[in-house]
Amino acid sequence: MALSTAGTFLKYSEDEGLTFVSLLEIINYPDLGSTPTKIDTTTLSAMKYKTSMAGLQELPDLVFEANYDDAVYTMIDALAGVTHTFQLQFGEEGVDGKFTWNGQVSVYPVGGGVDEPRKMQVSVSNETEIVAS
Repeated sequence: MALSTAGTFLKYSEDEGLTFVSLLEIINYPDLGSTPTKIDTTTLSAMKYKTSMAGLQELPDLVFEANYDDAVYTMIDALAGVTHTFQLQFGEEGVDGKFTWNGQVSVYPVGGGVDEPRKMQVSVSNETEIVAS
């Protein structure tokens, strides 16, 4: 069964994940992981194919897009420089999944063109593994 992206929420916590409040209304969200690197295990006796094993995944910064709102921009900018717990929730209260990690947030306005809404991007660093629950 497929699920819609409608009802996706970006939240943060100031009490180490005990309670979460909405950070802002987002337009889109990034991939929450990456393909593991490949560690080459090929020996000199190999004649046709290389062998490998899975390595580590990168923890990329997570960049979310939102419509620009000056009050929200100011609130998020005030959170910069401090590590918080963040959670991306699929469905109301995360009924379809919750993804939690620690990081620091920054916000910046993005360029625009004719007949477009003003937008901003919120970048959340990835200081810990993203945990699904």
